[in-house]
Amino acid sequence: MLKIKVNLKKIKNEDLDLIVDSLRRGKVIVYPTDTVYGIGCLAADKKTVNKVFKIKRIVPPKPLIVLIKSYCMLHELCYVSKAQEKHIRNVWPSTTRDAQNSELKYSKQPTTFILKSKGSLPKEILGEDESLAVRLPKNDFLLRLLKKINQPIISTSLNITGRQPLAHLVDLDKYFKDIKPDLIIDIGEIKKTKPSKIVDLRNVKANGLGARIIR
Repeated sequence: MLKIKVNLKKIKNEDLDLIVDSLRRGKVIVYPTDTVYGIGCLAADKKTVNKVFKIKRIVPPKPLIVLIKSYCMLHELCYVSKAQEKHIRNVWPSTTRDAQNSELKYSKQPTTFILKSKGSLPKEILGEDESLAVRLPKNDFLLRLLKKINQPIISTSLNITGRQPLAHLVDLDKYFKDIKPDLIIDIGEIKKTKPSKIVDLRNVKANGLGARIIR
């Protein structure tokens, strides 16, 4: 495992280039998300996605969150109605505001939406009825990374399934004994935060009703 120390407030172009190059070459990275440390790779790279499953000891299929760079990328990956987009635009970027025509009140925490996938990503990371969990991250580093690579990446917590997510990167060699991530992006210990809110928009009607908070 290669480890690089990164200051998110002054990230170097060469570090960003290394991360992008690693992802494009089918590598699995450990990186800071807008919630916790995560494990990720290019969402469309089925072979590397399966490596992530093996690292975390997950038996696929298993729905995973996909990070995207923009609304354009959202529409490339998912079917999005006008009513669904109204909900999304009330939250991305996150605000504390009542969604139009809904009693749902969204918080400032990062929010993931579940929508119908257009089928461009591996079925192994989709949910029931070919649903896809997507998030526009509330994080400058991630947005820079996503814009530079111009592809969605998966985001799943840094841990072996059934164990608590890791807030630091000490002794990862010992923690992941068999299959290991390829590149570690170290920003030091991450303060404990709430996981992203998850809202299922698949049943939103034209009148704006039907959104369901999963978490």
